Amino acid sequence: MNLFARLAQSFKDVKDNKTILMAMIRRNTAGRYKSSYVGFVWHLLTPVLMIAVLTITFTYIRPRPLDDFWIYLAAGMFPVTFISSSLRGRAVTSNAKYLTKMKIPREIVVIASVLTDFLGVVFAYMFIIIVILLSGQYVNWLGMAMLPVELLLMLIFSLGCSLLVSTVTVFVKDVGYFMSVAMRLVIWITPTFFLASEAKGILGTIVWYNPFTYYVETFHDILYYGIVPHPEYVLISAVLSIVFFLIGAAVFFRYEKKFPEVL
Repeated sequence: MNLFARLAQSFKDVKDNKTILMAMIRRNTAGRYKSSYVGFVWHLLTPVLMIAVLTITFTYIRPRPLDDFWIYLAAGMFPVTFISSSLRGRAVTSNAKYLTKMKIPREIVVIASVLTDFLGVVFAYMFIIIVILLSGQYVNWLGMAMLPVELLLMLIFSLGCSLLVSTVTVFVKDVGYFMSVAMRLVIWITPTFFLASEAKGILGTIVWYNPFTYYVETFHDILYYGIVPHPEYVLISAVLSIVFFLIGAAVFFRYEKKFPEVL
């Protein structure tokens, strides 16, 4: 069965098991914040606190020539946090008991994990948009119409990355640990708290070879600069989404039958 036929079969299998998918998303959310008073709010609190710390740092301690710097930070921080979470590679190994004891589409655990984190990003951007509107900031509605498109592209990219890294982590556990460390560092090579145009020399090269950059810069265009996102950013992020999704799916479907033996 070729890849596209397998993807079509996967789509049908997941659709037929949408009840299980929704149950897993609820379990991921409830289990993660069990016994917590504020529950899902904690999902947003970590990046919000980071935004607050960096805003104070670059507004009062080391002032920057950017008005409303918190919007710039928030627009970039949430996608970085989301994509980083998808690249930690824990979706399959953390659901081993379901994959070895239940007859379900194996990709459903990866999809549920990614969608759980994606919901947090959607709520975060809804909050940011509300604050922008209430504060009287300029809104380019044509650019804002591109927000759902870019969110979808980011979701596809993250799903592909998660399928790929989660598969490799099943066979090489060290990859999961390595990615956890690497994702803590990625914020420093992504233009979240600095301008991409400020990155010079080797840092500039790294920034523009970093796939995260194109998603972050698109969100900066829409939410901070209030413009229609640069076509090249959207195009590159679309290409990255398709390529990484196909690679991730191909690797996952190639090795998924071996999961029960290893897990």
